[in-house]
Amino acid sequence: MNDSQKLLIIGLDGATWDILMPLIKMKKLSTLEKLVKNGSWGILESTVPPVTGSAWLAIATGKTPGKTGIIDFLNKKDDSYKLYPTTSSDFKGHSFWDYLSKANKKVGIFNYPMLYPPYKVNGFMISGLGSSPDDDISYPPALKEELEYVTGKYEIYVDYHNKKYENLDLFISDLNNFLEKFEKWIYYLVKNKEWDTLFLVFSATDWVQHIMWRHIDDSHPLYEPKVSPKYKKEFIKFWQRIDKILGNLLRMVKDDTIVFLVSDHGFGPNDQMFNLAKWLEMKGYMVRKRNIKKLIKKYAYKSATIVAKTPLRKLFSTKTRKSVGNVLRTSIADEIDFEKSKAYCLGHTIPFGAIYINASNEKEREEIKARLLYDLKNISKDIGKEVEVQIYEPKKLYSGEKVNLLPDIIFTINNWRCVIIEDNFDKPLFEEKPFSTRHTGSHRLNGIFLAYGPGIKKGQRVDAKICDIAPTILHIFGLPIPNDMDGRVLMEIFEEDSEFAKRKQKYIDPSYYEKKGEDKKLKNAIKSLKLKGKI
Repeated sequence: MNDSQKLLIIGLDGATWDILMPLIKMKKLSTLEKLVKNGSWGILESTVPPVTGSAWLAIATGKTPGKTGIIDFLNKKDDSYKLYPTTSSDFKGHSFWDYLSKANKKVGIFNYPMLYPPYKVNGFMISGLGSSPDDDISYPPALKEELEYVTGKYEIYVDYHNKKYENLDLFISDLNNFLEKFEKWIYYLVKNKEWDTLFLVFSATDWVQHIMWRHIDDSHPLYEPKVSPKYKKEFIKFWQRIDKILGNLLRMVKDDTIVFLVSDHGFGPNDQMFNLAKWLEMKGYMVRKRNIKKLIKKYAYKSATIVAKTPLRKLFSTKTRKSVGNVLRTSIADEIDFEKSKAYCLGHTIPFGAIYINASNEKEREEIKARLLYDLKNISKDIGKEVEVQIYEPKKLYSGEKVNLLPDIIFTINNWRCVIIEDNFDKPLFEEKPFSTRHTGSHRLNGIFLAYGPGIKKGQRVDAKICDIAPTILHIFGLPIPNDMDGRVLMEIFEEDSEFAKRKQKYIDPSYYEKKGEDKKLKNAIKSLKLKGKI
């Protein structure tokens, strides 16, 4: 194990070569141009579905949703019809930074999505999306105060969904103010904290593409010839600012530092909507309860108390709690008569459709699934327009101890171009328009990967999967890889005469790191007793 090895990992949420490569060729992004020319790079295939909640977890753990049970921000955790938020408990103990910590490596994790509440590591951890700046979002706890001393009040999110951002100039202004703080935080951490590996996640790259895609794509139905060119320039300026920050980070770290760039998914246009809830009811799979209006009214009161009186209150800020309350209040699960329903949806995130089958035995399950697959393949007849449907069966796609928690069917329409609505029976079955004027771009499967630094090949093309990041990181540090990881070490990125290429890959049982953790505790206890003169 190389005791002096440093690794800087930069997460660019939603980054896609479809955007970056044209800008590089236009000589707009000098830092990224340098990294591509002098590093190994290519596609990073995301999870199915390509959603923040599942994808960042897969990067950290090297595991697919079959082993984590996570496909979204909210997920099934048991046999009930409820969804629960992804939290740090889904990461803790089996993320690459946990293994590095137990191997006495200093780790820094900043702004990592769904990693709330933060927990103790050998270094520091700051939660990102899914947490609230009003709560304890850092380990050590005092670190948040340090960052606020640098910039003033801590922020996590510019809520591009907010109707006030119909005024796009206001969004751009607020985003730039946020980036000013963000830039100072990451520079402070790089300069002032001890780390062997540092993971910095930029979430703003995702928000910008959601809200501004219609202005950069002249084929988008909401493209406006009179104003879109102005906002396309602003979009390019945003990426140039990110590129400049990357350049500053490269200058701040030592020359022997390896740098990774990763994104959790790619991006593309959204200009269609399909109503899964309406379709399942129309086809006779899902049955609604009677007196729904009365039920929703009753639940409107209950939802507020659910958020206020459970751990959810700690997970979200007051503003976000209200939003979660709205989700709970109109939760589609409370409208469904599960005893009469053969299949159902639960209101997952809009980039994909998720169908769960309600069956008493395996034979019945297979019969219902066969009917569903047939109907999905012929969905154009129901829509009245020719569309392409991409269908995935997670229980065939993935394996693992939590695979049975996953939906029976995940699907998308027109290669993720069409968002799938699961939580509203009243909207039309199909519409040729985006989800909203503030959501005109949506997720795609192919994100980005780039590696740069000593021992890394120059100009090497890579086809990587999202679960490959964690085992590759452990290999760089000369550490054994838990054999329950689904990813592989990206050996093709290493120069043939480098120590990384010569080093043999070693796989071990995950309990190896548990033992290392206990050994470390024992050594620290003995050291403490010696200092106190007890032994």
